[in-house]
Amino acid sequence: MVNKNSSFIYVPVLGAIVCIVLGIYSIRQYQHYRAREVHNRYLQQEIQKTDALADDHAAVVAYKNLEPSRPEIQLRIVQRQWRIALEILSTMQRARYNSALQGDAAAYSTTLKSHLDDMLDRCSSMLTAGEELPNDIIWRVYNAAGAAKLLTAFLILENEKNAEKVQGIIRDVLTDFKAAIEAVDKTNAAPFQKNIPRWNLELLNGEQYVKKIEAAKTDLEKNQALKENLETLIPEMGGYAPGEPVETKIKK
Repeated sequence: MVNKNSSFIYVPVLGAIVCIVLGIYSIRQYQHYRAREVHNRYLQQEIQKTDALADDHAAVVAYKNLEPSRPEIQLRIVQRQWRIALEILSTMQRARYNSALQGDAAAYSTTLKSHLDDMLDRCSSMLTAGEELPNDIIWRVYNAAGAAKLLTAFLILENEKNAEKVQGIIRDVLTDFKAAIEAVDKTNAAPFQKNIPRWNLELLNGEQYVKKIEAAKTDLEKNQALKENLETLIPEMGGYAPGEPVETKIKK
């Protein structure tokens, strides 16, 4: 009789304990998702604010300070880095043709090479991080990597006169543009966006630069001509573009 009465007491107590535990868990879950939603909203606002910055250097610093560093943020860094690379290239070219600044051309070239290496490391990290990226980002990363490698090839041909090394890089560029085409075709992107990596591939492949580099290995005159031709094909100077910024979508 005593045991039966005890069970009548324990059941409601146990039920009350379960309800309390579930209530605490539900409150904590709500607080967690609420905090994440607030942070995502803040992150979205900061991305939009940084997108509006005209200064590419300042934008890169601002993007790097955003946490967590999502793929769409990393892509924005790469795209700003490309614009900075073109800016350095333009300064280097002006220095080369200005007798008073020719001594600075080598320093600009070194700065540009280091900048491109960082850009390519970022692209490689994004593509090999193990995180499943949307094709809308993948094609832009491959396209930007191909553009950066083309500019790297130009620098190597100018500074090292190593046509064989350049040949290998150009083959990598072709591979990157083909990967960009494969990825962009899986998206619902506008036709002009789908054509960007195709234009890049056709410009490079259509001029048969791989064969021209092979022919230039032992001919300094041809080597110089090839360097000048490659210079005219640098992205955004000869038709290339790293792609439009991807629309930012923060998952709640």
